[in-house]
Amino acid sequence: MSTKLQHFGLRLHQQVGSENLYELMVDHQPYLSVLRDYEAPFAGRIAGAYQPGLSLASLTNNNGTLVPFVCTCSEPTCWFIKVQVEVIKDMNTDYVIWHCWSNPYRADKTKAAAGLFWDYSDLLPLVFDFEQYQAEIARVTAQQ
Repeated sequence: MSTKLQHFGLRLHQQVGSENLYELMVDHQPYLSVLRDYEAPFAGRIAGAYQPGLSLASLTNNNGTLVPFVCTCSEPTCWFIKVQVEVIKDMNTDYVIWHCWSNPYRADKTKAAAGLFWDYSDLLPLVFDFEQYQAEIARVTAQQ
């Protein structure tokens, strides 16, 4: 695999009850700003109207799908974005790829004419080194 690897990071966003929620950091920068810029042509003023919503449980038991960002109202099903997560085994290194981003409320292509379909197909996948990814999850787990 000959692609540039990003650095995976987690930054504590808030504690909700007994659960910590983390912000996705890519190359030491919050990823939400990238998402906001990407959504702007589709969404106007509500582009990136999310807050960090990653929990350690979601990172370790995700069944291939994560919800890294949730609505700013904190209701998990109100407004959120999903991403597919895959582990790719290569000859020398394993990778974690985050791709196929979507907002389920804007995923219906038949509503494109009304401006209600947001196309995330050009949002580049995030590719992380598996070892570094696991080490970051272990780091925040140890801090709890």
